[in-house]
Amino acid sequence: MFPLTMIIMLGEDKKRTKMTKIIIGDADSLIGLAYKDDSNHGKTQQITKWLLSKNYQIIYPNTAIIEAVTTLKRALNLADKSHLINTQYQQDAFQVEYINAEIMKRASQIFEKAVSKKNTLFDSVVAATAEKLKADAIFSFDTWYKKLGFTLAEDFVKN
Repeated sequence: MFPLTMIIMLGEDKKRTKMTKIIIGDADSLIGLAYKDDSNHGKTQQITKWLLSKNYQIIYPNTAIIEAVTTLKRALNLADKSHLINTQYQQDAFQVEYINAEIMKRASQIFEKAVSKKNTLFDSVVAATAEKLKADAIFSFDTWYKKLGFTLAEDFVKN
């Protein structure tokens, strides 16, 4: 069963004011919430609960939502999960940072230094968004972000 309440909880931060503790979400955290057979499903639920209990604001670049919806539908053949995340987006369940020229330019610069085919322009947008918003961490399981100097959200839960 899809943890719909977890997705809805992400949007609850919109009701808070003057949040200073910021986490930038990557597509893999959305996929981990939506898909119970994902290898990170349990960890994603645990991290989300912990972050919300500590009043972190989870912000997704709009491109991370696009990537998650596309991956669920095309690569994983999970149209129902894909459309559920899309519906949640339409209902403003997520805090979204819309990518502007500044973020895109910086993402392009970060991407030029990426050597692995696993590190995509989508990932670079997440990193550039984290830089712009001065995020405390990135909610992802991709260790490339650590190589760029970022902390992963799961490291908070371990400590």
